[in-house]
Amino acid sequence: MERSNEKKYRRMIETPVRALILRLAIPSTVSMLLNSLYGFADAWFISRLGTSASGAVGIVFSVTSLIQAIGFTLGTGAGSLLSRALGAKRQEDANGYASLAFWLSLLLGGAVTLAGLSFLGPVIRMLGATDTIFPYARSYAVYLFCSAPVMCAGFVLNNLLRAEGKAVFSMSGFVVGNLLNILLDPFFIFYLNMGCAGASLATLIAQSAGLLVLLSAYVFRKSTVSLMPGHALRQFSKTGAILLTGLPSFFRQGLAGVASILLTRSARQWGDPAVAAFSVVSRIFLLLYSFCLGIGQGLMPAAGYNQGAGEHRRVLSLYRFSLILATGVMLALSIPTGIFAPHIISFFRPDPEVVAIGSVILRAQCTVLFLHGVIAVTNMLLQAVGRPFGAALIACARQGLFFLPLIFWLPAAFGITGLQWTQAAADLLTFLLTLPFLIQIFRRQSAGSQKSEAALQASRGVRPEQSE
Repeated sequence: MERSNEKKYRRMIETPVRALILRLAIPSTVSMLLNSLYGFADAWFISRLGTSASGAVGIVFSVTSLIQAIGFTLGTGAGSLLSRALGAKRQEDANGYASLAFWLSLLLGGAVTLAGLSFLGPVIRMLGATDTIFPYARSYAVYLFCSAPVMCAGFVLNNLLRAEGKAVFSMSGFVVGNLLNILLDPFFIFYLNMGCAGASLATLIAQSAGLLVLLSAYVFRKSTVSLMPGHALRQFSKTGAILLTGLPSFFRQGLAGVASILLTRSARQWGDPAVAAFSVVSRIFLLLYSFCLGIGQGLMPAAGYNQGAGEHRRVLSLYRFSLILATGVMLALSIPTGIFAPHIISFFRPDPEVVAIGSVILRAQCTVLFLHGVIAVTNMLLQAVGRPFGAALIACARQGLFFLPLIFWLPAAFGITGLQWTQAAADLLTFLLTLPFLIQIFRRQSAGSQKSEAALQASRGVRPEQSE
């Protein structure tokens, strides 16, 4: 085991930058794409039940965001700390972070299940369901709340495996879970005639299967770390560090749920077609965003390992390449998506009103889509190297700091057009906020690499003037 850990350590700090990022980013991107694809499948199959049923997916999206917020907060928080611990060769700390995050995810996921099922009707109303959408959203939410512990634990294990460099293994759980979900959807929705409830039951079964695949890495000791409860109990005091480091993920995912609620409540004054349009576009955006999110998630373990090992110059190179890659990919995706927006929307819901409203929203998103490469990668680099407050500020900005005032002002001033452009305007402002952090990262990491080099020379008895 020690030889395997040392080999992995050398690989993370010595593999050429481009090869390392691609090795970690490609499986992460595939995982995110499959996660979005299952959302696409839900949206497409449910849309066959009608416009109101299609709108129900958007209503319940905020519940999914809450579950993801818990899973990603614990998973990315523990994962960032785990990567740095492994980079610094602190194995016991790494075990504690992993075990603590896993067991907390089951506990908090169970709390979501109990609260959601106890107050199901009021929750669905609060999320913005109209009278016609309410029955569909309620039936969809029942099994979704039941799946909360499984989904939270799955997100945590996915992040932990990726954090220790096992990106392909972490991808396998998503592959099994999401492909099974897509296969089960039509069976439960149409063959068993369960409608929206069938879609969420398929999610529960499929996510459980995916979790078992991820757990097998620990059961058969393919992982570098252990999930035994003893590690969690001994290092329970590290809970605060995990939550603080994962705070950006909480804001990023949690505020997505808040934004979804506000969009839905604002859109429903224009009827079910507007609600359905925002629901469809949110799924399309998540698919596109999966690419830069996957690149950012590939950067995190690489940056964490190298930061822990004191390789500041290499962290800067990893960040630079990830920025260029993510921005280029998002720019390439935005052009065809904007051009064919009406066709894409009609694929999910061939309702003229839905297509008309949704096309404007999607094209507005495409105008600023390439900016997400800078936003996402910078946000995740800050989180990976232990700067949670800067990462949290950027994470808050897109669907909190800027979005919240805009969602009230733009629709009031410009009607539905203002609503359609709200998220794009918030994205532009978030990009402008990110730029100072980008500059600061280059300055800090450059200074860190110079200090590390000076310390290394001093340990060898070399004066600075001798090395020039």
